[in-house]
Amino acid sequence: MGASNGMPHRADDTRGTRPRSLSDIRVGWIGLGRMGAPMAARLLDSGVDLAVYNRTTAKADPLVERGATRLGSVAEAGECEVVFSMVLDDAVLGELHDPRTGLFSRSDGRRIAVWIDGSTVSAQAAERAADAARAAGVAYVSAPVSGNPAVVEAGNAVFVLSGDEAGLDLAEDLTRRIGRQVFRAGAGAEANVIKLCVNAVLAVTMQALAEVAVLADKAGVSRAALMTFLNESAIGSPFTRYKTDNLVALRFPPTFTPEGQRKDIRLALDLARRTETPMPVLNTTETAYSRLISGGLGEGRDFAALVLAVARDAGHALEPEEDRE
Repeated sequence: MGASNGMPHRADDTRGTRPRSLSDIRVGWIGLGRMGAPMAARLLDSGVDLAVYNRTTAKADPLVERGATRLGSVAEAGECEVVFSMVLDDAVLGELHDPRTGLFSRSDGRRIAVWIDGSTVSAQAAERAADAARAAGVAYVSAPVSGNPAVVEAGNAVFVLSGDEAGLDLAEDLTRRIGRQVFRAGAGAEANVIKLCVNAVLAVTMQALAEVAVLADKAGVSRAALMTFLNESAIGSPFTRYKTDNLVALRFPPTFTPEGQRKDIRLALDLARRTETPMPVLNTTETAYSRLISGGLGEGRDFAALVLAVARDAGHALEPEEDRE
């Protein structure tokens, strides 16, 4: 990513001591939510010495029972040479480098060498975290992930990395133990920008799929027939295929919530405003997600429940179908 995008590069600003190989070190993991828990489990299963922390302590229990060490606080994670975080949003990421209680708050001189963050956050939040790491002499790497919990569990997650050279090799080693493919994007917050762009495409695609599913149904064509053809066409993809059951059978077990998707849309739109990039389609899509949430149809459901909101607006009742793929 070039300087023209306003993102600073830190290719020459490496710091922190390069840690030894993973066989010699303990990795601290912060954040055991819907994505963090299966990611940490794959690391543990790969033989990594793992120590885990989550604000809701019970979420750490399954991993502790399988051999992970329980951490009592974020500051305690600072005892580990490497920390991987997977948290909700910009605010929680900021808490991790709070000078009073965060990763760098220890007074005993012990500090981590590399901090890797896989959260979907703004480039600005990532830069603030990197600045705090810089002040503490720690290498910082952004490592957002593409996939849902089932994809992670199957070992098919894809990562994009950017950040300090001193931490990139180790970050790649760790993420390859979790997923199937890892890409490097630069020396700054490039990975965070890429993740927001990808999630923006997913959000818009889901809205488009919901609209055409209702259009076909209202015109007397089964949604199963539509999706069978669409999935074999030039625009078919792994995403359209694994969303087919949502659209056809109207089953919406949450892999990604409407609230989470809207958060990412808003981060992308904030970036668009900062860079003077008009995004009329994404702006309209944000409104669709907001209506889904405020109308209650998305509660406890996957973001594919957009199809219910589109049907409501069309004055059309959908019935579950069998997927005939």
